[in-house]
Amino acid sequence: MDYLEKTLGKLFLIGIHGTSLNKENMEALNVIKPGAIIFFSRNIQDKYQLSKFIDDIKNFLNYEPLFAIDQEGGMVTRLDKGFSIAPSPMAIAATCNSENAYIVSNILAKEMLSVGIDWDYAPVVDINNNPLNSAIGIRSFSDNKNIVVEFASKFVEGLHDGGVISCLKHFPGIGNVNIDPHIDLPLSNLSKEDLTMNELYPFLKIKSPSWMPTHVFLPKIQSKKEPVTLSKEILTDFIRKELDFKEVLVADDLQMGGVNNFYNIEDATIKAINAGMDIVTICHSFEEQVKAKEAVIYEYNNNRNFKRKVLEALERINKLYDFSRNIKKKVNSKITLEEIGGKRHNDIMQDVCDRSITSTVEEQFSPIKEIDNIFYFLKNKNKVGVEDKENKNLWLINQISSDFNINPIDVNQFPKEKIIDFSKNKINIIFTENAYLNQEISDLIVKMSNSSNETYLVALRNPYDAFLPTIKYGLCSYGYQINSQQSLYKILKGEINPLGKLPIDRRLKYA
Repeated sequence: MDYLEKTLGKLFLIGIHGTSLNKENMEALNVIKPGAIIFFSRNIQDKYQLSKFIDDIKNFLNYEPLFAIDQEGGMVTRLDKGFSIAPSPMAIAATCNSENAYIVSNILAKEMLSVGIDWDYAPVVDINNNPLNSAIGIRSFSDNKNIVVEFASKFVEGLHDGGVISCLKHFPGIGNVNIDPHIDLPLSNLSKEDLTMNELYPFLKIKSPSWMPTHVFLPKIQSKKEPVTLSKEILTDFIRKELDFKEVLVADDLQMGGVNNFYNIEDATIKAINAGMDIVTICHSFEEQVKAKEAVIYEYNNNRNFKRKVLEALERINKLYDFSRNIKKKVNSKITLEEIGGKRHNDIMQDVCDRSITSTVEEQFSPIKEIDNIFYFLKNKNKVGVEDKENKNLWLINQISSDFNINPIDVNQFPKEKIIDFSKNKINIIFTENAYLNQEISDLIVKMSNSSNETYLVALRNPYDAFLPTIKYGLCSYGYQINSQQSLYKILKGEINPLGKLPIDRRLKYA
């Protein structure tokens, strides 16, 4: 029975709680015997703690599962304190040099491998063709499929050369939807032909040993309304047979609203595996993990067709383990824990950030010599489900405020009329985070710009803010991690010029 439980555990990717072994997570590990474990910010204090945690888990289990993480760069950065911080995918694409994608991902891989991470759920290959989709945005390289393929291919290559498995996500591409699958089930009304021409293009062009299907409904392909993660029509008939993908399919978290709003965890797990999923993901609840594991054991012992599906999945999973061992063998020199987050890596990341900052004006950007007001709009509700902690850092705003001896103004703390009054006949700089998604704030910014002598807008997240009507001077950083803020600061002070090129079509209608 123990052998069977361990074998069936390979079907599970689980999240655990804690930063070291404790009674709760040891029970979870012992009961589930997972084939893969995903770490979140809740599990990570620093590189030394994480490395020891991974070693302790291996010793406790007496076998080596795959250790996984979401390390995309930009706003989805689980490894931050003491690690090298990567710019977002869209920032990398703004450098117009895909070698930067290789350089960045290779550094990430070397640092992940050093602490014991085997599998990175990256790159995001969604095509950002719907600006209203706040779940993707700067996590995507571009709204152009060819740019996505060019940069994501290099990102994959950099990961593999660094000894870490890549995973293309989120199949079938959710850049065009309006609902975040963390919250509910989005609908993509594209035909099979439309998907193949655009959304699926990166999946078909980039070679990776794993894909991550997410929770979306495709009514023009599926005869039954259910997430593609539970759909035989998609996982087996379309992915396996038509697209001929023979590698591992790992589900997006089954505890997301796109599944959890409609199915209990037992039914979702069995449906996913029956449909053709290889690895089911349950990130947050030990109780749910136990229910799912018990359901799998029961079904395996009582359903011949389910058992056949499991054996097929295990064959693909074992190939993934082999792939991991092989790419690790090819790594020439592994870095030490002390080298993680060192000056060399940080300087490279900073250089990529410096080259990514994009100005909305054609002429050379002049350093700001005078400012009357500093406004900022940073909305917590723009936080997407994949962000597992609050990442906002006001370093740049505080630095500019100190330089000009001005108290920054939080737009949300004053009546709109007062904000407009503050702006009148002044030189203003506005820092925003996806303001374009809030019509009230967008209208306010336009009125502020109309009433001011001059307005500079710095878009700290999706670049569309910089193209709000009446904004003449805009800067796009494609993320608010500290090195991107430092790049912005150098530009505002005139130390460097903005060299980035917009990797999305500014003419899209977004508001």
